[in-house]
Amino acid sequence: MHQEAECHVWLQRPLTRPASWFGLLEPAELSRCSSYVQELDLARFVTGRVLARTALGALLGAPPETVRLRTRCAECGGAHGKPEAVGAAAGWELSISHSGEVVAVAVVRGRAVGVDVEEFPGPSDRARGPAPGGLAGVPAEFELVLTDEERTVVAALPPRDRARACLTYWTRKEAVLKATGEGLYTAMTDLGVSPPHAPAALLHRHGPGGGTRSLPALADLPMDGAYHGAVAVLGARSVAVRMHSGAEMLAERFR
Repeated sequence: MHQEAECHVWLQRPLTRPASWFGLLEPAELSRCSSYVQELDLARFVTGRVLARTALGALLGAPPETVRLRTRCAECGGAHGKPEAVGAAAGWELSISHSGEVVAVAVVRGRAVGVDVEEFPGPSDRARGPAPGGLAGVPAEFELVLTDEERTVVAALPPRDRARACLTYWTRKEAVLKATGEGLYTAMTDLGVSPPHAPAALLHRHGPGGGTRSLPALADLPMDGAYHGAVAVLGARSVAVRMHSGAEMLAERFR
């Protein structure tokens, strides 16, 4: 196992006028665009693909128009799921995530990567309260990601800090599941990660592939207080995160 993986991460607001970027997309991606009803959902999807192609092009020293991405579901063969770099960009692994007004693209050479960003819920969402018997200050869906040990950690926190702690658990686990390609097929409670006040780490997992051998390396993303983010990389003991501005890169390439 290699000691450290270098992970490049670009952050970008959803692009305005997403249709003006359709020239960079492949037919299968354009077909997906037609399925979006909300403009923000369309903008997030287009931004992720444009950002990924431009980032890979920058790393390769090639125009983004020449970067090919293929998306194929391992379960059904459909054109959805995690995109794969092919052609000249083969060998680079990438992951895309979005939430609220942030789109993130993570790229690593030669190792599977997963990235997750989540927007911290606003006061109205947090005011919905917990499920019956749930933790005060925690939206019901947040508790679904917690193991018994993690729930104990969250319960010991002041109520005002609990939702943010749960979101830290959430992004770390989601990044792992994206890196492994398991997605929705593995429950987040099968994963045990370090507590929010500690450096990000996957401590153990249950079920297939369980134990502590070959666990992905984890790292939190430095983001402002409105968002949480994490990356996971397979085949590494640690992750060195290199943060980049998507807006600056796109402005440089398409000025």
